Amino acid sequence: MNKLIEELIKKGMGNFMDRSRDALAWADETYLNDRRDEKELERRYEGLDLTNEQRKVINDYVACILTSNHRYADISYMCGVRDTVSILVSLGLIKSVEADE
Repeated sequence: MNKLIEELIKKGMGNFMDRSRDALAWADETYLNDRRDEKELERRYEGLDLTNEQRKVINDYVACILTSNHRYADISYMCGVRDTVSILVSLGLIKSVEADE
């Protein structure tokens, strides 16, 4: 089954994931409120009297959080796809997929 997931990724699953996730995110009020808060906090952060070294450490820290959260979201999405395929295979709705967990 992991081969199926790998094949889906090769065939553009990433773009599909991004479009699908973005469509839901931009319709989600909690997400939109968090984005507005993020912009306000960024404005306040930029106004702080920090040294270049302090600002670099904070920027690197925030970038690391963002990239790890994005990767975790991708992993979660792929787990959902894998679990869905597993359920469909177990119900006999999908044939010729090897279960390799």
